[in-house]
Amino acid sequence: MSSVFAFLIPLLLVLGIVVFALTLPFWRKDPSPISFGLDDDRAQEQADLQVEREILAQSLQELEMERAQGRMESADYERLKATDEHRLLQLLDRLDALKEPGQYDERNGQGTAAQRKGWIPAVASGLVVLVASIGIYGALQMQAAQKLQAVEAQIGGGPNPMEMVARLEQRLKDNPDDLQGQIMAGRSYQALGRTAEAQQAWEKVLELDPKQHEARYNYGVLLIDTRKIDDPKLFQEALQHFDTVLADLPNQPAVNWYRGIALWYLDRRQETDEAWSLAAQNMEPGTQDLAFVKESLIKLRAGQEPF
Repeated sequence: MSSVFAFLIPLLLVLGIVVFALTLPFWRKDPSPISFGLDDDRAQEQADLQVEREILAQSLQELEMERAQGRMESADYERLKATDEHRLLQLLDRLDALKEPGQYDERNGQGTAAQRKGWIPAVASGLVVLVASIGIYGALQMQAAQKLQAVEAQIGGGPNPMEMVARLEQRLKDNPDDLQGQIMAGRSYQALGRTAEAQQAWEKVLELDPKQHEARYNYGVLLIDTRKIDDPKLFQEALQHFDTVLADLPNQPAVNWYRGIALWYLDRRQETDEAWSLAAQNMEPGTQDLAFVKESLIKLRAGQEPF
C-alpha cells in the first residue's frame, strides 16, 4: 500500500499545480482581455522538448548498456532503439523549427481579436503538457518498479527493496566492515542503477575480502560500463580483476566475455578471440547470448567492430 501512496501523492501534487496554473488567469480581477504571450508558449514548448530529449537520450544509453551486457535480446533492442531514435529525430526537428522566428512573426500580426481567443490553444497546450507529464512520470515510475523487481528477484524476494536498502545503509553506517552487508548493498545499488554507490560498495568488499570473486567481476564490469573515456589504464585495471576471478573459475562465460572486451580495447585482438571463444564454449546452446558472442567473434575475425 505504501508504494501506491508513494505514486499517488506526487501525481496528485503535479495535477493540482497544473490545474492551478491553468485556471489562475480566470481568477484575475483585472477586466483587461486575457493575453498569453507567444514567446512564452514557445519557451515552454522548448523546455518540454528539452526534458523529453534528455529522457530519450538516457533511455538509449540504458539500452546500449543492457545490450552490451547481454541482458536484452536483439529483437527487443532493435525495436526499442528504433522507437526512441524516431521520436528523438522528431524532437530535434521541432526544436530546430522553434529556433526560426519567421513563423512566429506572422502570428504576431493577427490582431487583437485573435489574441483574445488565445486562451483556447493555451489551455489545450496546457492539457497536452499535463498528459505528457503524467505519461513521462508513469514511465519513470515503471522503470523504477522494474529495477526494484530485479532487486527482489536477485535477493530472492523478501521486503520492499527500497526499505531493505535503507536498512542496509543504516546497518553499514553502524558497522561498515559487515562483509555480507556490503555484498548485498553492491548487488542492490547495481540493480537499481546507482552505479557510483555500487562501485563504492564493491570496493569495500574487496578491501575486506580481496578474493571475493563476485565483487571483482562486478567492479570490473562497472569500470568498463561507466567509463567516460577509453583510458588504457582503466581497461588494464578491469582486466586484472577478471584475471583474478578466472584463476579460480576459468570457464565462467560472463567473466570471459568482459575480459575479451577489455582486451579488445587494449588492441590485443588474438587474446580477445581466445576469451570469447572460451565464453562461447561454456554458454547454453541455442540462447540469444551465445548467438551474440558468435556474431561478435565473426566480426572480430573479419576485422570489423565486434559490438
